[in-house]
Amino acid sequence: MQIKSENLLDIVTKSGESEFQVRFLKDESVGLLTTRTERNYLILDSLDYWYDLIQSGYPRKKKCSCKNEWFNIQFEYFKRPYEGDTDFEQIIVHSKCTQCGKETKYLSIDIDYSPTKHLFEQPITYCENPNIKYKFTSISSLWSGNSITDLLSYMFSIPNMNVYSWFWKSPENLRYFEKVTYDKALQVISINHKYLGFFFSLNQIDMDKIIQELDDKGAYLEDDIWRRDEIIHLSAPINIFGLGLQYQIQYCNQFLNQGELIDKSTQFENLTNDFKNWLEQKFITKRGKNCYDDENAYEKYIKYIKSRDKRNKSSTFTEFFKKLRRFLVKRIRKSL
Repeated sequence: MQIKSENLLDIVTKSGESEFQVRFLKDESVGLLTTRTERNYLILDSLDYWYDLIQSGYPRKKKCSCKNEWFNIQFEYFKRPYEGDTDFEQIIVHSKCTQCGKETKYLSIDIDYSPTKHLFEQPITYCENPNIKYKFTSISSLWSGNSITDLLSYMFSIPNMNVYSWFWKSPENLRYFEKVTYDKALQVISINHKYLGFFFSLNQIDMDKIIQELDDKGAYLEDDIWRRDEIIHLSAPINIFGLGLQYQIQYCNQFLNQGELIDKSTQFENLTNDFKNWLEQKFITKRGKNCYDDENAYEKYIKYIKSRDKRNKSSTFTEFFKKLRRFLVKRIRKSL
């Protein structure tokens, strides 16, 4: 069924400004608008992802072919094609050059969560300082065999380490969030990878605070609990193109509190440094910065890249991982 456009919305700030400089990360569907009075606004739900994404590089300003860098912006909203469903399925960002009038459909954003009403009622969010760098680490690992077991063994060998898991339990088919023993952790990863993540901390996690909701499907956690708390987060694996299981590990040694950088403890920084040293000693780092792969998965990756090069000489490592990153970002958003 064809999606029908329900609403066109001209983007105007509360103070009436409608001309913007534009910075977009198209693959991640986030963007920043800056007015002539130098006030910054993040589009839609960009605030949830912006600061993590810019740690590796700040996006350039969009320029028209006429060299102008100021645009009028319009959002086009498409509702889901189901009777009675009021959520939006897609939002297209249109830009119009203020100098030559050239119009461009610049960004198409797929929405796979609910509710979405706020994306229309508050299409942009004021952001006082959009270019803040902080100590954030996101690690990508292609693993096969016993690599995940090795990581768990390492974590459980650390004195006073607390390990928690958010997982599905069969046959009840319910979500649970529990502190786990080593044997329980091995049991969780062996049930067809039906888990949503592991959380490692030298501190006890306040489970009543972390569990956001309990319903007939079990426990739902507060988003990104590792940001403020001193936690290393290991995501559930994703099977990538037969190369192996892709894991994402995230932690930060600082966090943002209303635009202010707050340092976490020296103890946690020592823990994360030791953990990264362990990864560097055990795994292959040739795929790129903060990539730690086991030998078998890395060899499969190299063979895949070479076979792609034979079929398409224009393919590159960068192109491959741009597509991989886009897929992973969407997958991670959907799982939260």
